[in-house]
Amino acid sequence: VAPPDGIGIWDRDRMGCYGMSSSALSMPMQLRTLLLLSLAVVATIIWKWTNIFHFASPTETLPHNSIVTTQMNDCLLRVANVRDIKLYSQNDEDGALLQTLKCMGGHGTKEYFEFGSETGMEVNTRILRELHGWHGHLLDGGHENPDIPLHKEWFTPSNIVSLLKKYQVSKNLDVLSIDCDYDDLYVMREILVAGYKPRILITEYNSNLGDAWSVSTVAKPVGKEAEVRWKFDCYFGASAVALIMLGRVFGYTPVWANTVNIMFVRLDQAAQLGMAIPSAESFPGPWSRALHHECNGRTWKLIDFDNTAKAADTTISHVDFANKFSDIKLGVKTFANPDKTELQWRTFHEIKDD
Repeated sequence: VAPPDGIGIWDRDRMGCYGMSSSALSMPMQLRTLLLLSLAVVATIIWKWTNIFHFASPTETLPHNSIVTTQMNDCLLRVANVRDIKLYSQNDEDGALLQTLKCMGGHGTKEYFEFGSETGMEVNTRILRELHGWHGHLLDGGHENPDIPLHKEWFTPSNIVSLLKKYQVSKNLDVLSIDCDYDDLYVMREILVAGYKPRILITEYNSNLGDAWSVSTVAKPVGKEAEVRWKFDCYFGASAVALIMLGRVFGYTPVWANTVNIMFVRLDQAAQLGMAIPSAESFPGPWSRALHHECNGRTWKLIDFDNTAKAADTTISHVDFANKFSDIKLGVKTFANPDKTELQWRTFHEIKDD
């Protein structure tokens, strides 16, 4: 289609490219072809160099495994190195939690919620309450102490949200700590799908499984949860890989782990603070630590990506979500260091039914 009369390659009013002028159209075919090829080469060079030196704008979403630049804060990258700092926690969670809070903007509203706390003396949030003036609630199935306050409650995936509402827990609380000894993955999903968004999330994981398996225990039957108890063996909770996968669905990424707990932060808040994000593949580490007795031949749920991705669907009930995952039977083998009997390694393998 010919351009309007009097308009060449560039429309002076609109500064837009309409097409070739009549003089250009009259150029020899070889010269026109050479011109078009030259323009294509220049465009290709510009495109390649633009992509090589592309830097994300402040409004772009940070990837899970971000590249550190001089403009990004490496505070969260250093949390993994915080070790052996303990006052009240079971292991060295005290130091890691305080450092993570420092990275994530401070103590905020100072609200916590922790369950699976036994007597409340050796928990992740005691240091916050006693040293830093935090407030919140503890739950445990066998203990209570109104002075802390610690409430005697039996918690399950089916009732955990009602318990959060009962104790008026804020949707955007600062720290949530989960320890169920069994249904950790399913409880974590129910809390997050209900819209609770803690700034920092801590959950127990099964370190026996290392970083090789994405599995969880089979969910306890609803209404009969009290009949299924942990037997002090290696069949409990979920692997770190499974919990990290679930956390990602809800916008969480791991920043620290020991051989008992794994700590997450919200990706959106970390991005707002300009934080470089540690690689999720760095957690929990390569060691499959042998804890408790062997659990050979037990049936687990294989936590796959496709079904986990549906975790944020509010129309899917706890039972339906848990039943989406296929069963897998795992055998166990334990390796001991003859010089250090307390350091044992545990591996799992699939058992095929004949």
